[in-house]
Amino acid sequence: MKRVEWVLFDLGGVLVNVDQARIFTNLARNSGLDPDFVKEQLLRAVPLNSDFITKEYLPKQIAREVNVALGTSLSETQVVESINAELGETIGSTAELLTSLRSKVRIGCLSNTNSIHWDRLLNCYSFMSEFDRRFASQIVGHAKPGARIYIEVAKHLGVSGNEILFFDDREENIEAALKLGWHAKLYREHGNLISDLGEFGLG
Repeated sequence: MKRVEWVLFDLGGVLVNVDQARIFTNLARNSGLDPDFVKEQLLRAVPLNSDFITKEYLPKQIAREVNVALGTSLSETQVVESINAELGETIGSTAELLTSLRSKVRIGCLSNTNSIHWDRLLNCYSFMSEFDRRFASQIVGHAKPGARIYIEVAKHLGVSGNEILFFDDREENIEAALKLGWHAKLYREHGNLISDLGEFGLG
């Protein structure tokens, strides 16, 4: 039986339903702009697609970047609420496993996120209190699938890669973890998760 010391979960798509399109829709509604234009401009804005998830920005700083990208004067509240619109309901089938899993092994999360989402996650999603350790890209200073974030997380946990089991819904993030010696599984649905945990005696 393979033995792991830590089980880490991605958040978006594994524990929280996400829909990025809601960001563009909400910003478009608040600004009167076309949603496709909003999407194009924001995805083109380099700070929002790189620094946004690897540095800790204050909400007012993010609001300024959004307004510069869109040529708007949206309030900080409008920007924060629009960005948080991406976060949906908890994926209950995964969240309900955390308490029992924590009785068998230490658990944590490893997510590409940002300061606005992180504040929302910590304050509005009860499952976040289940984790023994929480790793967010903007705090670590690196993002998946770059190797550095995996190296830093393993160092903070004080274990080698083969003592970590990681679940993510993106193939590129799984492949990056595997290359560094982690046990990593692609999350597809609840049955798949249960089966993969059982492989490590954690089902």
